[in-house]
Amino acid sequence: MQFIQTALKVIIFSLLISLIIVNMLPTTYRITVSAPMPSEHVNAAPFMLSTKNWVQAFSVLQSSKIQLLSTQNAEKVGGFVAFKHSAGRVDATLVEKQSSELQYHLRFHEEHQAKMCILLQQKTQNITITIQGEVLSPVIGGLNALLTKHYLEKIVQTAVNEMNSQLKLQQMGHEK
Repeated sequence: MQFIQTALKVIIFSLLISLIIVNMLPTTYRITVSAPMPSEHVNAAPFMLSTKNWVQAFSVLQSSKIQLLSTQNAEKVGGFVAFKHSAGRVDATLVEKQSSELQYHLRFHEEHQAKMCILLQQKTQNITITIQGEVLSPVIGGLNALLTKHYLEKIVQTAVNEMNSQLKLQQMGHEK
């Protein structure tokens, strides 16, 4: 009987310490993905600054089970795109559109929000995507932020690669 009580105390203590450690993790994260663009492509900037093209790039990610739910005026400020994935729903609202930059507000469920910026750097011919997020969950927000950061970084890198591939394919089609 003494052994069972001791084991139970150790388990409860371990759970309590784990919960404290998880709650000490930061609930914010920042992701930056940068990649060169095909510089010789004439329509690279308009292509890279099209919400429609990004939606198509994200829809290629079948392994992560991302499904497009709806798009409304996605190319205009105030327009939005809704995705469904294995962990829930993501709403992306276009909040600013400039000649070399797009900014989106992302909302994951009710307790998580982020700002995403897609920036074309004309001088260096690079595209940089920055996502700054905050998880508002009171108990395991830090763990959720850590997992989201890892997951989003892989998704965004894959989407950037897909966009560059599509640009190269378009360029090869025009050369024929």
